Amino acid sequence: MIKRLTLFVIRSLLLFMTVAAVAHADAIRPGDTPVLPVLTTLDGKTINPASLRGKVLVISYFASYCPFCANEAPKLQKLYSKNTDKLIVIGVNIETKDPQQKEKAQQWVRKYQLTHPVTTDFPALERALGKRQGLPVNYVFDKRGMLRRVDVGEIFDEDFDDIARFCLLYTSDAADDSLRV
Repeated sequence: MIKRLTLFVIRSLLLFMTVAAVAHADAIRPGDTPVLPVLTTLDGKTINPASLRGKVLVISYFASYCPFCANEAPKLQKLYSKNTDKLIVIGVNIETKDPQQKEKAQQWVRKYQLTHPVTTDFPALERALGKRQGLPVNYVFDKRGMLRRVDVGEIFDEDFDDIARFCLLYTSDAADDSLRV
């Protein structure tokens, strides 16, 4: 009986690890060009993925309870406001199980005076980008929709500077293949 139970536990663990590895393999990586979903912002506007082409895109996952997200929010807003002609930032609240998700996201927008779009369409983005590995998470895409950078955890001022330089330098097709963020 103990042998059967031990064997069952070992098989179950192996199955779980295999499923987890397969699920993790679906996460996108720099160099991938995922198909992004249509998103709805907190104010009811629709963001069509085709409208994002031609500018650098930052998708930033956040939660109202995350202190690292709170540190990043004003920096993302500053990055966005200084580069609106070259950059789109989309904030994504991940608190899908919270019945007050939309209200918390709206409070976040007010608190940090965000002018970039914010959505609660986390499940749709998670299907396109894969399971998140931490919080905050920032995905940086080039103007053609190719993922160039993924930052998991709080990013520093130097990282925001790198993204800003990427936006400034990323004006010609010649730069597309040589520039790395």
